[in-house]
This record gives sequence, C-alpha cells and structure tokens, in this order.
Amino acid sequence: MSTNLIKLEEAGKRYIPHRFSIDVTEKDIVLVSGGNGSGKTTLLMLVLGFIYPDTGLVTKKKLKIGYVPEKVALPPFVGVLEYLETYARIKKTQLNMDLIHFFQIPIDKTMYELSKGNQQKISIMCALMGKPHLVVLDEPLSGLDLEMTHKLIDVIKLYYQKGCSFIISTHQPDLFRELATKHLQL
Repeated sequence: MSTNLIKLEEAGKRYIPHRFSIDVTEKDIVLVSGGNGSGKTTLLMLVLGFIYPDTGLVTKKKLKIGYVPEKVALPPFVGVLEYLETYARIKKTQLNMDLIHFFQIPIDKTMYELSKGNQQKISIMCALMGKPHLVVLDEPLSGLDLEMTHKLIDVIKLYYQKGCSFIISTHQPDLFRELATKHLQL
C-alpha cells in the first residue's frame, strides 16, 4: 500500500470555481492539464504550501519537494557551474555531472548567456537534487525542443523508478499521459 504524501479534500480558493480533491502517494505521477485560468497553478501553490485554501483542507507529510515554476528566474551574472555547485551544497548532495552532460548544459557560461531552454534545464536539474520525495513541474517543457522533451521524459522515468513522485502541470498532456498514474483535468 502506498503512503499518502499530500491529500487535498475539496481544497480551493474563492477566485477559482474548482475544488480539488486528490491524494498524491509515493510513486505517483499526477498529470494536471487544462486551459489558461483553469486553476492549474493555484493547485500547485496549494500543494507547495505557498498559499492556503479558503475552503477545504490540505494535509501533507514532511517532504523534500523540488519545484520548477512556470517562469524560471535565475541570477543573471552567476556562472552556471558555480550556481549548480552552490545549489548542490545547499541540498547537501553531490553535483550530478552525468545529468549535466545528458541535458547538455553549458557550464562554462553565465546565466544571462543561456537560452530559455538551458535555463529551464538548470531549474529542472536543481529540482531533482537532494533526493526529493516529490517534484512539482509547472509547464516543464517551456523552452525545450523535441529532443530535450524526450530526454526530460526519460529523466522523469528514471527518478520515478527510484521512488520519486511527480506533479506535472502542462498544456501538452499527451506527452506525459503514458507516464501518469493519475490525471486531473481542469
């Protein structure tokens, strides 16, 4: 039997018509899809504890959560390698050079020199550091080309096999549908 990581019971905010009821358990990949303004980001903010519900209840275990926001904002004048090494120290883990090479991250540049896609890959890599129980990805394909999209899917599969759960909010649910253990369509 899987352990509940997070449970939402009729949780909602006044400004959206939806109430969310879902259990996120160990080794879940929860796909969240819907149009603009449907409440996808609000749901993620409730899960992350960034906002509290006006109605209903959100309960969760003490978790290590990795998060990639819809709009990535990295410090522009910091070197990529320096940033990743610092992030790894904060997360008390080793920098995964294999993942850097897999994602083809240019570690000899500064953040402002990077494309949106490379910044997205760095944010994803940081979310995966430190053996998180849950990784929340809000529009993770933003800026990624088709090759990197497939590489991201491979990485999600790998971390899922290691016991990591995911919540993936996307406008492109077809790319993740075969991975999902649950699908919340708003």
